[in-house]
Amino acid sequence: MTKNIGNKEETLKESDQKSPNEQLLKHLNPEQKRAVQTTEGPLLILAGAGSGKTRVVTRRVAWLIRERGVHPGRILAITFTNKAAAEMKDRVEELIGAQSRASWIGTFHSMMLRILRRHGELLGYRPGFAIFDSYDQKRVMAEVLKSLNIGERLLSPQDALKRISFFKNNDLSPEEVDASSPYGIFGRQWSEIFRAYQRSLLDKNGMDFDDILTGTLRLFREHPEVLDHYRDRFQYILVDEYQDTNKVQYELIHLLSSRHKNLCVVGDDDQSIYSFRGATIRNILDFEKDFPDCHVVRLEQNYRSTKTILSAANHIIQDNRGRKSKTLWTALDEGVPIQIYRAADHTEEARYVAREIQRRFQKAEEGDALDIAVLYRMNALSRNLEFALRELGIDYRIYGGTRFYDRAEVKDVTAYLALIQSTDDDIAFRRVINQPRRGIGNVTLERLAELAGREGTSFFEAARRADAQDLGRSAGRLTLFVRMIDQFRAQVARGDLSFAELVKMVEEDSGLIAYYEEMKARGDEEAETRLENLIELISDAIDFERRLQYESLDDMWEFGGEDEELDQHLADRSTAGLLRLFLERAALYSDQDKEGQIPPVSLMTIHNAKGLEFDTVFIVGAEEDIFPSIRAQEEADGIEEERRLAYVAVTRARRELLITSAVSRLLFGQTQYNPLSRFVEAIPEDLTEKTGQFGVTPYRPAFENFRSRPDEVPERPLFGRTRPEETGREPAYQAVTRRPAKPAPKKEGSSLDPDKLSVGLGVQHVSFGPGVIENITRAGDDAILTIRFEKMVKRFMASQSALSLEE
Repeated sequence: MTKNIGNKEETLKESDQKSPNEQLLKHLNPEQKRAVQTTEGPLLILAGAGSGKTRVVTRRVAWLIRERGVHPGRILAITFTNKAAAEMKDRVEELIGAQSRASWIGTFHSMMLRILRRHGELLGYRPGFAIFDSYDQKRVMAEVLKSLNIGERLLSPQDALKRISFFKNNDLSPEEVDASSPYGIFGRQWSEIFRAYQRSLLDKNGMDFDDILTGTLRLFREHPEVLDHYRDRFQYILVDEYQDTNKVQYELIHLLSSRHKNLCVVGDDDQSIYSFRGATIRNILDFEKDFPDCHVVRLEQNYRSTKTILSAANHIIQDNRGRKSKTLWTALDEGVPIQIYRAADHTEEARYVAREIQRRFQKAEEGDALDIAVLYRMNALSRNLEFALRELGIDYRIYGGTRFYDRAEVKDVTAYLALIQSTDDDIAFRRVINQPRRGIGNVTLERLAELAGREGTSFFEAARRADAQDLGRSAGRLTLFVRMIDQFRAQVARGDLSFAELVKMVEEDSGLIAYYEEMKARGDEEAETRLENLIELISDAIDFERRLQYESLDDMWEFGGEDEELDQHLADRSTAGLLRLFLERAALYSDQDKEGQIPPVSLMTIHNAKGLEFDTVFIVGAEEDIFPSIRAQEEADGIEEERRLAYVAVTRARRELLITSAVSRLLFGQTQYNPLSRFVEAIPEDLTEKTGQFGVTPYRPAFENFRSRPDEVPERPLFGRTRPEETGREPAYQAVTRRPAKPAPKKEGSSLDPDKLSVGLGVQHVSFGPGVIENITRAGDDAILTIRFEKMVKRFMASQSALSLEE
């Protein structure tokens, strides 16, 4: 029978509420006190966001030791991160002193490793066995695949390790994998790979990270005497973040607690957002079924957020069916309304966020510590935000991730572009020569380096003469690579490509797109994100050209000035000129990214924001098909997890919450017109203030995709080849170059004819309004115009479509 201790209708006897040690219960609310004092039997603590869970957990451990007289060594307290475990140890020691150090407090892996260190020989390990890191694991797996005659082009060590990790986290043995074998193109061969990998680890007296848990579970199952010892020892077990446990962790905890049954689990089913890592929400939802006589305490008082923010969170999450009933409340004030901004497009959305952040900096008094986070559903959304923040000189950091231009796949493309611009760039050559893999090894590169050094030439020119060198099969591969770069350079020289077309061509014809598509098909979890970033780089190229059409030279380039040679450089709008300007911008961005003190603005995915809190939170991209994602709408329970993700995002905010969306969004090379997210629609109107493009029905063409001209439908798919028959037998990522079916026509000429312009002539700009030309500097067929507007002076190219003659 479940006892809902957190229910307000139930009251405890006065004697039960008194504590021998008021210090441990100080500053706890009634539900928190009950969570600390209910020590016997199974206990489920449903801890809502910001409900003071850490305080409860640490005081519960201290209460057991000081008030119940439990020996610290008989307490096992488990959490998920080393940081959380260290914090728990420190807080308990602050409460009761050094006696707490005998408690078993740590992560699942650190606690189970302590057990394996004592009993590993029962599983065949020798004393001092090693825990292999990711590098060592890849090395072992590479040996295994080679011994099984499985080439890296069919299955990479990294992909194989991910699949084996999936098996282990789902408590599957090689024999069970063999019995079911629904696992991709290798079928039953997976069990052979799995078995050989485990045998190799054991021969080397090592185990991987997953083996720490699966090995302990096997130890308990195969050696009941060891299990008896530890379930006897651990009289009280506490597990934090129980909603994030997987099948193996669930089994370990239930085995260890099966004797004393004093199991306390703490968690929030509404914050279960890690199913992609193997976590199962059923563990916390079914706790009362597993332990019918358990107590349940609901921690519903929130100490973090305003009433307005909490009300929004409650309205969002209440639509989930698979959840425990609870409603967060707070004694804090109502706070300010939630700001919901609907931008015309993604650029306007990003600039709104940047301006709002800048406004908070300007309003802050000296000494004020600003704490601002911008949250997004997918990494690709950070690109526009980063640009907008840089425009206003606002420093930021990507928490738990990498800035857009520093992401490996983006740096690969910029390295290709750098090599296209200058074949003397040996650093770019080294980066891309084998990315994606072309079978050109280190020995070949060393010989190229010797040749280049001997002849005083670049690596690229040395590779051009590969046929004349004794380079074996690598000579042909180098020749193909050189031919591909030469063809790229010829396309740039012809000048009939837009810059976005050039980026798309490089991504496709270099083989990068096909390579990551193949990795995705093999189950590589990172491949999809890398593909998204590559396609988003095309969006960046489109945006780059668009900005050139309406922004002044001074706004686009910080180093602009009255230098005629520099102005001519900035005015070059040929494909080669755009390539040069783009690379200069990318280099400037990297130079600005030097490590310093942690900035007050953090950009991060919502998953990375779990467990954090901020005074001001922006949630961007709040649109259908982005948040919730398209993939979630196709998966069972996908929308419920997305809704939990929205709940997590909203409850990160202490004082202010701003939610943004866009009527149209250029994302992954496509212009999307998505309605407002259902999660935003769930927030009552009286909690919000809405501004921007609400009530606007955008024109949505039947087909709008990446293209250089509005009337041109691309003849090649955005992601390159899509049908197997197009690829032939060669690996899809081998370097090839396909010429367009027909040459693209020259880009349109100037919006204003420089020959018909004169100083003193009136012009109109779409953003700055009317102005007067003060100076004209010729730049080839174009001209740089210095224009005085009402409150400013700006310089523009005459060809920019944002300018027109004043009527």
